[in-house]
Amino acid sequence: MRIGLVGLGGASERIHLPAVRRLGLPLVGGADPDPARRAWAQRVGVPYVFATPEELLAATRPDIVIIATPPATHRDLCLQALAAGCHVFCEKPFVMSVAEADEVIAAAERAGRFVAVNNQYRQMRIYRQTRAALARGLFGKPYLLQVWQQMNLPPEHDPPWRAALSRRILFEFATHAIDLVSFLFGAWVSPPVAPGYPADQPYAVSARTPFPLPGQDADLICVVRLDLSDERAAHLVFNRRSHAPQKYLEMRLDCELASLRISLGGVARFEVGWNSEARRPRLRWSLVRGGEVRVEVGGRSRVLVRDPHTPFAPATAVHVQRFLAAIRAGREPEGSARTARELIRTVFAAYESADRGGELVRIERPATRRSGQLLSPPSGRQPR
Repeated sequence: MRIGLVGLGGASERIHLPAVRRLGLPLVGGADPDPARRAWAQRVGVPYVFATPEELLAATRPDIVIIATPPATHRDLCLQALAAGCHVFCEKPFVMSVAEADEVIAAAERAGRFVAVNNQYRQMRIYRQTRAALARGLFGKPYLLQVWQQMNLPPEHDPPWRAALSRRILFEFATHAIDLVSFLFGAWVSPPVAPGYPADQPYAVSARTPFPLPGQDADLICVVRLDLSDERAAHLVFNRRSHAPQKYLEMRLDCELASLRISLGGVARFEVGWNSEARRPRLRWSLVRGGEVRVEVGGRSRVLVRDPHTPFAPATAVHVQRFLAAIRAGREPEGSARTARELIRTVFAAYESADRGGELVRIERPATRRSGQLLSPPSGRQPR
């Protein structure tokens, strides 16, 4: 599988080029309109470098095109690559609207090609091993997932394309968190859904995106509630104007038999406390660059899994590897364009709720097949 890389900016430098090299895949060339980025690509050994994707496609004829550009360009670049007979591995966020997603999906079906989107967090060790433990029933039924991110990241510290977004955090980042909600809760779904679709999708959402600070012109603070089937819920808080110690992505998953604390983005923690249930002191420490999962029950805590290394590029490599396997098998890939479509559909429903003062919005889903049965949002109890 010959790889072409469109977009030679930060995402390619930090994630996609390391992932391609980690897998030993043949990179045939790259394209970027910025001469400085083309010069960088030549210095790091990209064999052929072009100013436009048209030149890249015509000269190198790749089998797969990796699109690592800002999301406003994704729709056109996906259509262009599909028209040239290529499979597409697109950076997230997928596209700018559900209608654009439908265009890309229809074009892929006509071309007989596959599209995957790099919501790669589900490929990280901490989440996959957690999901495997949930699927084995080790902690009982999961019923509540709390998600939070806290950092002080004003717009001027973001890349220009991201800083220009008025709808930013939910659109640009929350697709990762929402995908993980579906991924982790979906471990409890049996039988599993068809390949290419989230394992368990929210059917209703409410959101608030307050603007309490002077000069704030984007959703830097977001509070979201997701309702899922079987009386399960998720609560997500994103705060990019917090002065508290940075937490890149934290989760607490409460299950029938235990709670799980899932931390991503480096963990440096030393805690001395009192275990009131065991009536004795408690000592807890963690120091990892990647992330960890702890099982908490009865006032005690133990490590389920740790990732000592920064996981973003390795997770993308796993995602690309699984994409290649799906192409060879002729099946819908995990993290497909259809999955990404449902993620942005949920994000835009959250924005709709925020525009309506936090009103609960039901997310209507197109019927999909699972083990011969039609899937649709729950028809029993209505969201309250």
